Amino acid sequence: MKKQQIVVLGAVLAVVGGAAGYKVIKRGKAIGSKGAAVGQDVLKDFRAADVASFSIKTQTQEVTVEQKDGKWVVPAKENFPASLEAVNALLDNALGLKVGETQRVGASQLGQVKLKKPGGDTLVEEAGTFVSFRDSAGKEIASFVAGKIIEPENDQGMQQFNFGNGAPKAQYIKVTGVDDYVIKARDGFSRLEAEVKNWLEKQDFLKIEKIKSVAVKGATPEETWTVTRETEGGPLVLAEAQPGEELDTTKASGAGSVFSWAQFTDVVATEDKGKAGLDKPSRTAVIDTFDGATYTVNVGATEGEDYYFAFTVDAKLQEQRTPPPPDKDGKPTETEEQKKAADEEFAKTLEIKKAKLAAEQALKDRVFLVAKFTVDPILKKRAELLKDAASATDTPPGQTPPPPISGIPMPLRTSAVTPPVEVKANGKIEAVTEPVTVEIPAPATPPAPSVVPPPPTAPEAPVPAPVPPAEPAPAPAAPAPEAAPAPAPAPAAPEAPKAE
Repeated sequence: MKKQQIVVLGAVLAVVGGAAGYKVIKRGKAIGSKGAAVGQDVLKDFRAADVASFSIKTQTQEVTVEQKDGKWVVPAKENFPASLEAVNALLDNALGLKVGETQRVGASQLGQVKLKKPGGDTLVEEAGTFVSFRDSAGKEIASFVAGKIIEPENDQGMQQFNFGNGAPKAQYIKVTGVDDYVIKARDGFSRLEAEVKNWLEKQDFLKIEKIKSVAVKGATPEETWTVTRETEGGPLVLAEAQPGEELDTTKASGAGSVFSWAQFTDVVATEDKGKAGLDKPSRTAVIDTFDGATYTVNVGATEGEDYYFAFTVDAKLQEQRTPPPPDKDGKPTETEEQKKAADEEFAKTLEIKKAKLAAEQALKDRVFLVAKFTVDPILKKRAELLKDAASATDTPPGQTPPPPISGIPMPLRTSAVTPPVEVKANGKIEAVTEPVTVEIPAPATPPAPSVVPPPPTAPEAPVPAPVPPAEPAPAPAAPAPEAAPAPAPAPAAPEAPKAE
């Protein structure tokens, strides 16, 4: 009996041990061995190069991004290009997940750190974000639930520098297949979006450069106008301006750079194009550029604060560089080296233009939603581009400019040409510097224009009689102005004008 009991007990231990060993191996494949987990990869053996598609799901939203013909696309938007920056950020974050701490958490506690798998009756506030990576055959490489983000405990001295720049922070992660442990990853995900429109490539949408003319057509003449410019970067001019119409270049500046860096908010699905209203657009703009491109833009109905939008583009790009004209003797003005460098630069620029044109032409059948500020420059009415009638004058209509204020003399503009002449007690006159200029009675000049403005000779009149007493302040020298030429032997000659 004892022998049989030992055999049975050994068999039971073997089964239990095998199950435990399988569980440890399974967990080890996901996060490594428990004892050496800290600092190791959360997703063991994960390689970004093996990922051909991925899905991100929350309790309310879900998005799938996959590779097709070597490009990342969003199937829900009819394979519209996905944001390569967003894809790389997700893969880099997943690859960089490091174990900071391993904790045993029961199923009932998962909701506290937002680690419950979304779906079913899971509460929104308890559900995490489920991420699944798959290879080209559709086989799942790795999956996990990303939960609560752990805000850093900044000390008081550093909180003022926490600008929330989107850098990864510690985050709870629950790897699929590891049911009794959760991981506190050192660096979580800086971006983990499940809304489809946030995975669309929006940078290379529409970029119109070197605008030559903008012709806008609306339902009424008030919504129809054209502005042009003769040279690249030159001032805009209103075409076919009517009498009294003058373009306000400040108001029209938006038209001169419209769609220079446009972005959209979403791509409209084919089944929703019917409500775009583009069969009868509210505005149509034809935009010509100095590069030979012609854009036709249509603005349709509104959807909330956005507008339905579509465009086409065609271009006749210059294929050959035009060399600079020869000099007066008919000789080329560039060397062979300069010509070669200029030709290479032109060819490089031409290739960029062709690639840009091809990318924009690929969007000709797409309908987008764009923000109002994107199309505002072509939504303006004709009158909104013109100068106001009142701005032509400095004074509002019906008013006259205020008359000059009388009774307040203008301040005298004084300038000391040389220091004043000093008369000594002994009757000698000394000029401190040469030449000496003396102006007699200076105070009489200011009141003359205000008292008798009509006659130009009025300043000669002795009207300001009381003022001269201020001049003879030094009593002994009162006759000095007339007597100055008499006593002065050498300096007398410069003082002759003073007698006048």
